[in-house]
Amino acid sequence: MNHFFSQAGKRRERLLAFSLLFFATFSFANEVDFIVSASKTEIRQGEEFTYSVSVYNRNETHLENVLVADSMPRGVTLVSCNAEDYTLSNRSMFVKIPLIHPGEERSFDVTVRVDRRGSIVKELQLQENGATIKAANHTINVLSNKVLTESVSTFTPNGDGENDYFEIPGLLSYPDNELVVFNRYSDRVYHKRGYANDWNGGALPEGIYYYLLTVYVDSSVVQKYNGFVTLKR
Repeated sequence: MNHFFSQAGKRRERLLAFSLLFFATFSFANEVDFIVSASKTEIRQGEEFTYSVSVYNRNETHLENVLVADSMPRGVTLVSCNAEDYTLSNRSMFVKIPLIHPGEERSFDVTVRVDRRGSIVKELQLQENGATIKAANHTINVLSNKVLTESVSTFTPNGDGENDYFEIPGLLSYPDNELVVFNRYSDRVYHKRGYANDWNGGALPEGIYYYLLTVYVDSSVVQKYNGFVTLKR
């Protein structure tokens, strides 16, 4: 009998110890700050984007064998990472941090290039000893790389105060531009550097004209637009 109760007591002690260990591990996970931050939430297609990842250990014990798994969705390409130890595999980046002391924060910056439009979610996981203890994400909206996204097909310079000029939406934000207009015989009928939506067709007859617009976005980005516009009086 004494042996039976002795064994039962030991089993209860082991169960209690396991329960305490489970509770402690769970608590440790909640005492870790895992943050993804960035100064931008919107970029243009083809641009680079930098975000920061930080892990702050608020526990009283060390974090060991820490791994940050960072997904690289389709259209996202890693440009650089200043973490000491990282690898790429199966469209994910893995950053290894052997040890994080109590009260210590470890952080690193990641730069990626985004080549597709739409809303892209960067999903990250924080693991310790192979178990996921935290998750974080950051959403970036990727716009078309074209600074002008609308086109005008018709303008009616008849003096009624409505649609009298060939106006290109958004162009006034890019005053460094050049507009050339051709007729159906490929003759140049209008040209202006620094076009400001102020051409009313002059004395040209009604018809369909072809235009070529060059926008100098900055010293390294030049975008060209072309299309047809109908002049109707």
